[in-house]
Amino acid sequence: MTSVDHGADRAPAVSSGAAIGRALAAAVVMAIGLVASTEASVLLFGVDATAASGFGFRVLVASCVTVLVVGAVLLLRRRLDRRALASIGLTGLRSDASGFALGFGVLAASGVAVLLLLDLTNVIQLIALDPLQLLGFLATNTVVALLLEAIPEEFAIRGYALTNLRDAFPPAAAVVLNIATFLVVPVVVLAAQWLLAETRGVSDGMRFAPAGNDPIVYYTMLAAFGYLLICARDSTASATVWTCIGAHLGWLTMNRLVLGVEGVQFEMDELGMLLFFVGYASLSIIAFSWLRGRRTGAR
Repeated sequence: MTSVDHGADRAPAVSSGAAIGRALAAAVVMAIGLVASTEASVLLFGVDATAASGFGFRVLVASCVTVLVVGAVLLLRRRLDRRALASIGLTGLRSDASGFALGFGVLAASGVAVLLLLDLTNVIQLIALDPLQLLGFLATNTVVALLLEAIPEEFAIRGYALTNLRDAFPPAAAVVLNIATFLVVPVVVLAAQWLLAETRGVSDGMRFAPAGNDPIVYYTMLAAFGYLLICARDSTASATVWTCIGAHLGWLTMNRLVLGVEGVQFEMDELGMLLFFVGYASLSIIAFSWLRGRRTGAR
């Protein structure tokens, strides 16, 4: 059993079973927070977090997710674990802000670099650009993406779950288990949505990936993204979870830009899309790993 100190209080001994249980609890909290917030908004206001609901309602749903998930994670850390919040990556305003900027910057820079390279080689072509519409998308996307996904998911998975796993397992095992924990989230979400649909008599059957996604491709990409976010957590001396939040926002932003949003359109085939995702994810992992190596080498 190993214990990793991320710049906060030294971790007491945690059994492997307890660590896995806490990690799974974090995944369930994230999934239920997302489903409960969406269902409550549909029942009370007839809206969800899709673009058709309008920006105000999307922020409402997303804010509920953040409040429920972050509140539950903080409660678990203080009441169940009886540990300082700094140990899950809440390291102070200055380090959190710089970590957020680093995480977002690495993903954005990697994405733009790969896009430019693919554009120069005619693998991907920019066919439409409206700067004002693009700025509008970036503003609204940032708010909703942070509150709906980036903040709650990183607090739960790379903050609470990863810290507990590292308190009980060797580094490599903790990484693998954390990625597995990340993959549990959509499974619980889809299962909960299926159960709710069954109770209403409108179920189309249980899905194993979001609509329109091949399960193998979806979970492979999610696993790679999970590893990228772990690398982001380790890239700074403070191990602030806000680096993961920034990277998560950067990932969502770049993906949506390439897939097509108001203000920008790209033309590409499946090979071009694959090259983009693999290229900028790999470049981001290399960048975060280099930062981690530079940090540990300087000790």
